[in-house]
Parts: sequence; structure tokens; C-alpha cells
Amino acid sequence: MSGQVLSPATVATVPGGIARPKVARAGLPVRVAHLGAGAFHRCHQAEYLDDLIEGGHWRGAEVGLNLCPPVLGDLLGPQGGLYSRTLAEGDRSETRVVGAIGAWADGGAGASWLARPEVTVVTLTVTEKGYCHVPATGLLDGGHPGIVAGDARTVPGFLIGALAARAAAGAGPLALVSCDNVAGNGRVLRAVVRGMAEARLPGLVGWIDDHVTFPCTMVDRIVPAATEADRHEVAVRLGLADAAAVRGEPFRQWVIEDDFRADRPPWEAAGAEIVGDVSAHETVKMRVLNAAQTMLALLGALRGHEFTHEAVADAGLAGFVTATLRDETLPHLPDAQGMAPAPYLATAMGRIANRAIRHRCHQIATDTSQKIRQRLLDPLRACRAAGQAAPGLETGLAAWLAYLRAGRWQVSDPVAGEVAAVVRQAQGALGPFVGGVLGMGAIFGDDLGRDAALGDRLTAKVALLLDGRDKGRAVPV
Repeated sequence: MSGQVLSPATVATVPGGIARPKVARAGLPVRVAHLGAGAFHRCHQAEYLDDLIEGGHWRGAEVGLNLCPPVLGDLLGPQGGLYSRTLAEGDRSETRVVGAIGAWADGGAGASWLARPEVTVVTLTVTEKGYCHVPATGLLDGGHPGIVAGDARTVPGFLIGALAARAAAGAGPLALVSCDNVAGNGRVLRAVVRGMAEARLPGLVGWIDDHVTFPCTMVDRIVPAATEADRHEVAVRLGLADAAAVRGEPFRQWVIEDDFRADRPPWEAAGAEIVGDVSAHETVKMRVLNAAQTMLALLGALRGHEFTHEAVADAGLAGFVTATLRDETLPHLPDAQGMAPAPYLATAMGRIANRAIRHRCHQIATDTSQKIRQRLLDPLRACRAAGQAAPGLETGLAAWLAYLRAGRWQVSDPVAGEVAAVVRQAQGALGPFVGGVLGMGAIFGDDLGRDAALGDRLTAKVALLLDGRDKGRAVPV
């Protein structure tokens, strides 16, 4: 390694076997914005845009906007927006330098970009909790501290400020394209933005209805957080340091609802699917791939596994998750073109087993309160509606409760404070603990939260998971 950093001044020194931008970036206008330019975005939407630019299908760069760390000025600034992405599977890997990001801004400074008429699309990856919504309803959480304060550092607060500036500038229509694993993500984004506007800038609501669309999407690629080992490996490969390097699997998918009123990148030219209704694709992905990830992460952590590929290699866990999804979830899935349930489940388990993608169980378990409805609770409701028992899905839910109760790690979740209070009130008793968590109506609603028999079954399962009696044997169902 030379000690130099990847940048427009050094990219020409990258070894010839590594793809790098061919299109001159200096003259590209910024026409797309992205809010939440983290690892997933840099390995997914930005790669799609780079494909379009390099293929001559679109002439326009992206501005990356972050409201919270990492600070893009520090991460991408020294590199002129360039970074590498590596796709790995087994012993094979391929690295490419991506040049789609032409500008960046942090905090409130990013709002002015959305007032520019040439920026007609804003994509978002802000994590589930970034929407400041109530998971059980999809509506704005009026009790969220940032919402109560009208904080422009929240996603709804930032967006209504930026949209007000766009309206004042007469900059025309805009699409806000959510790319997070939130059920009906476009509808949820619309609900929280309109809800914030109604509370803070009611005169803006009509303009939003007339000028802003909120397409739903389904995105897919497994992208774990980059490690120092990943950055060292890519530095050796490039001969240059790359603080923004990302690593993911080869598989990628993007399904986008066709709901735009202004120019958009022709993502379909890079392999995305533009459809009238994305809900079936979203449901299959969340209830199969994402549900498998959640169950493997929670049960894997309880068994002492660090990574989900280790949890898949645990025959007891892999067999349990596969059987649960096959028998309890797949029968109630909608038809989604190109996503036949049984083959999709087999593919999903194979993807999670990719040992080159070191996805930590605790990383996947982060913010489970925001994810569990679409991954486990709604499939459980589908079984109940059909009169079918769902012991496996209930065990998956019990695994989250056991993960919260274990006390062996710091839980990273918006409800961690509420859970800690429930633990104190339960005074060591599992039944009151389970009942207290189930009583969180914003997550479980009344149908599950007030089901005493369900609470009893979950308490018994949590006891088995916590004392380790399932270890080395089948998971208790």
C-alpha cells in the first residue's frame, strides 16, 4: 500500500483488474438526492445509479445527505465521493470503484439540495426507527421526543423543512422514495411527512399532496457493516486507503412502484423492476428472507453464535427456521412475480449461509421492535386467521423476548428503556415480564397483547431459551 487515499487524483493508480469510473464525473449535474448514505445505500441504490451513468442511460450524479453519523464530509470528502464496493461469495470476490456520488452534505445543510428544480428524486435509507412512526399503525408517533420538539434532525422534521423550501422556490414535483424495510414504506413515509406538516406547517399539506409522490419499494442485498479487516483487505487490493469501502453479497433486487411526476433515473435499465404494486414482493421478502435473518440472529445470539452464517451452520437452528417458514409462513404468502415461495426460501437460506458475508447477529437484532411486525407478527396473525397453530413463529417471538431478558448484552432498540422498566417491575418473574412487553400496544396491538394464552405459551418458551435447555437439540416449539 502507498499510504495514499482513494480519490479523483489517485483513482488512475487502481490496478487494471478493478473497474473504475469511465464517465467524466466533473461535468455531471446533481439530479438525485439520497438521505441516509450508509453502507447499504452505497452497496445498492448508488451502485444502480452508477450502472446507469456508466452505461450511458442517465446523465446525473447524486448528492448524499446524512442527518446523523457517519459525517459524510469526513467520510467521503477526502475521497471526492469515490469509494469501493466489494461483492463476495464463498472464496470469490470482485471489487469496483463507484463514482455516482458527486456531492454530499450533513445535517440541515442538506435541505437546500431538495429545493433545486433539477433534483427530482430523493431516495431514503434511514432505518426503520428513522420514520418516527408507530409500528402497529404506520402513523407518525406524536409522542416521539424529536417530533414533539419539531426537531429538524428527525427525518419528518428535515423533510418538511426541505419541502417548504422547495415549495417557496417553485421547484416543481418531487418523488420521495423510501428504500427501508418498513411495510408499505412509501405509505408510511407519506403518513409521517403529512402528519408532521399538519402539526407544524399546515399550509404545506396541500402543496405536498399536489407535488410529492411516495412510491413504495422493495430492496434486497445483504450488506453487513464494514470492519477494519474489510477496509484493510480492500486497501491491499486497491493500493489505496478507502474509509468508505462497503462489502456485500452479489445478489441484488429493487422493485419500485411506478408513481412519479417528474424525471427519474431509468432504474429498469440497470435491472430494477418498475411495477404497479410492490406489496406482494415486499411481503414475500420481509416474511421469508428478513424473518429468517431475525430468527437466526436472535436464536443464534442466545446460543452464542457471533454471525448469522454460523447460525445457519447450526443444524438445529437452520432446520427449525426452514420448517417454520415452510409450514407456517409460506402457505399464506401472496403471489409475487419471480419470487415463488419455496425456491425463494431455499435461496434465502443459502444467501444467509454465505460465509464471506459476516453479518453479526447483534447487528441484525438491532431495533427488532421496529421490524418484528412485518417479519413475525403479521405472519402469526395470518396463521391465527386461518385457524392454524403457529408454534414456530411463536418461538421466534419468544426468542426476541429472551434476547431482551437475557442481560448478557446491551440491547440496541428504541424500546430498550421501556423493557428495562418492565424487567424491574417484574422483579425476576418471567410471566410478568412477558406480559409487560406484550402490553406494548404500539408493537403488538390488542389482538396479540391481550391474549393471555399466548402469553403463557411464550413464557414457557422464554424459560427454555434462557436456561439453554434447547442448546444442541431442536429449538423448543
